[in-house]
Amino acid sequence: MAMTFESGLDALMQFVGLKGEAAYYANAADPLHAAFRAKAAVHAGPMGMPMIWALARGKLNSLTHRPRTSTTLAYIHIPFCETRCLYCMFYQNAYSEDAADHYIDLLIKEMQLWADRPVQKDGPVSALYFGGGTPSALSAANLTRLLKAAHALLPLAPDCEITLEGRVHDMTPERLDAAAAGGVNRISLGVQTFNDEIRHAMQRIDGKEDIFRRLELLAQYPQIASVIDLIYGFPMQTEAVWDEDVRTAASLQLDGIDCYQLNLFQKSPLAKRIEAGKMPPAATLAEAADRFAISDAILSADDRWTRISNTHWRRTPKERNIYNSLGKGACDCLAFGCGAGGKLFGHAFMQERSLAAWEKQVQRGEKPVFALMKPTANWSLLRTVACAVENGLFNLKEIGEAFHKDVDGAGRGLLNQWIDAGLLTRSGDVYSPTVAGKFWHVTMAQFLVNVISKRLA
Repeated sequence: MAMTFESGLDALMQFVGLKGEAAYYANAADPLHAAFRAKAAVHAGPMGMPMIWALARGKLNSLTHRPRTSTTLAYIHIPFCETRCLYCMFYQNAYSEDAADHYIDLLIKEMQLWADRPVQKDGPVSALYFGGGTPSALSAANLTRLLKAAHALLPLAPDCEITLEGRVHDMTPERLDAAAAGGVNRISLGVQTFNDEIRHAMQRIDGKEDIFRRLELLAQYPQIASVIDLIYGFPMQTEAVWDEDVRTAASLQLDGIDCYQLNLFQKSPLAKRIEAGKMPPAATLAEAADRFAISDAILSADDRWTRISNTHWRRTPKERNIYNSLGKGACDCLAFGCGAGGKLFGHAFMQERSLAAWEKQVQRGEKPVFALMKPTANWSLLRTVACAVENGLFNLKEIGEAFHKDVDGAGRGLLNQWIDAGLLTRSGDVYSPTVAGKFWHVTMAQFLVNVISKRLA
């Protein structure tokens, strides 16, 4: 049976249950391949107290009369895709022009619900992210409508980073013209791999040469930062294939590159095909670690590229990566659309994932919130720690001084073990992840948050 993200997490949590905090210690014999038994989270952070449906909506509604004081992001979700990639768990609905037209009508209506309330109208939004789904599947006309509404209904900062997430196949002159005219200054494309065999197996549409042509077209819009995602760990993705993927990306006139690990989720079509013997296995954790080390070595040796987080690199200052670098921290995030997730004053919320349920609430004039997590003690501090570890270098003494807590002291025993095990180095008050630490950064961030939370309780 293939090890999925869920089965690995279950095994890890059982080990934590048996060993307690000792389970957070890294395996010093092989820190890159086997520091921990599995990945501890998709995104690290503190837990909260759950509320659902009417209680969640009521709680969030009560917060809307408070002005925001922290850095703010905004997220708009487009829950449609023209095709489903086998590995993806973000697929919600098949795309059609009629469905998209109706959705944009309702989405704008949702954006109007809180337009006059302090939580939405007061304080600048530093970054706006259109995610999905596949936002780039929208027609040029719908992109124009949505961007116009965003500018009218959200207090976007003059230098707001506006990201359109999408796939290479949608990069047409009509859509790019609409995006540029609407203020989009960053496009993030899910290339994942340039290998035609793997792309076909994962049900990606375009081949390698098509990708190059679309990226050349995107490069004709100098006001837009071009960023691509690459994924390591696919079935059939040998070290040589991954090496070529990274070197190919590094050679292009891109502004940013993300290198992500494949999370094989139990309910994904890919996991089901592997389980049925219709697809070769995905990479093991040890193999994924080797893939990560390859990308780290290639991009670290290329003086055209600068690391700006554990997984992200930029070639030019056009790539600011504001949304991604701040989104896991203690900032606020206004959220709109079916399946969108946001945060206000530490309260993380998720909107209805069913189109019918989402529409019903919007038509009633209610924010379509499905669930909410109330923050626990020290939530802002803990989110700040998690975000710092996930982004790379971190200074717990500095964070502690900002919150008047001995954060470095609370985590020191665990951090010292990680230094001894080869996951971190320390210079003064700054901790730096090694290659192994960069690979395991999400798990490290979650374990560190767990320990600090307990020590400061």
